[in-house]
Amino acid sequence: MGIHDRAYYAEEPPRGLAPSWNQRSAVANIIIINAVLYIVSALLSRPGNAGSIMSFLTLHTSDASQPWMWWRFLTYGFAHSPSSPYHVFWNMLGLWMLGRAVEELYGRAEFIRIYLLCIVTCGIGWMLRHLILQQDSAVLGASGATCCIEMLFVFNFPRVIMMIWGVIPAPAWVIGMMLVLGTVFVEPGMDLIAYDVHFIGILFAAGYFFLHWNFSQLARPQTIFRQWKRRMTGPKLKVHSPNQASSTSQESSPREQKEEAEMDRLLKKIHDHGPDSLSSSERKFMEKFSRKLRERRQNT
Repeated sequence: MGIHDRAYYAEEPPRGLAPSWNQRSAVANIIIINAVLYIVSALLSRPGNAGSIMSFLTLHTSDASQPWMWWRFLTYGFAHSPSSPYHVFWNMLGLWMLGRAVEELYGRAEFIRIYLLCIVTCGIGWMLRHLILQQDSAVLGASGATCCIEMLFVFNFPRVIMMIWGVIPAPAWVIGMMLVLGTVFVEPGMDLIAYDVHFIGILFAAGYFFLHWNFSQLARPQTIFRQWKRRMTGPKLKVHSPNQASSTSQESSPREQKEEAEMDRLLKKIHDHGPDSLSSSERKFMEKFSRKLRERRQNT
């Protein structure tokens, strides 16, 4: 059974559902970047040249034949419609409300990799579709990435009760179904919304969760082969109390057994997904447990 299949992942988010603001978090930094870009664009826009900064960041189908413009496959995810603040507002609201729990689960560095890679993947998928249909178009906005993060929340915490429109209580999996159905069955006249990008973001989240993807190796490309070899042939990691090595050792207390089981889980998480997958609370537990082991060795 994989880490993501464990029962406690389907109960409550690490810090509950109530969002909080921490300027060190990836979610906070992403929201700040999007807000600053939108405000600066609005302040610098002139009559007849509204949203020039956003237009500069937007991905166009014509960029496919201009490799020097391929950086727009990333920047379009930080540009939003200059004609309405609701575009950036709703995207960032969904990220703020559900993104923190996902970041706590996967870790700050892995969350950033998920978010940015999803933006690029959505941009490539959108580009291929419009090139096949021979449609001259443009796309901007973080909708694909925010849909991905929202669906990762749904996959990890399907039974958490949420409020639809702030009034109707419903489990997270119902919200996820509404998001998927609203993306697949597009109403006529909604062409201005890039539902194809939304759908690709949902598929990206499904692939990450159900196929147990992990992008931590991208930060350490030199260790990819070593980690693959260890997964194929390496022994399973397990924490043993030093006292268990002697024949006269006594059985561990229930609390010690629980701590050792938690340490085993965290070591397996590092083994399967890399150290960046640990949350701050999990890192603190490992440090505390390691100090306890050192003190135990010194006393024996």
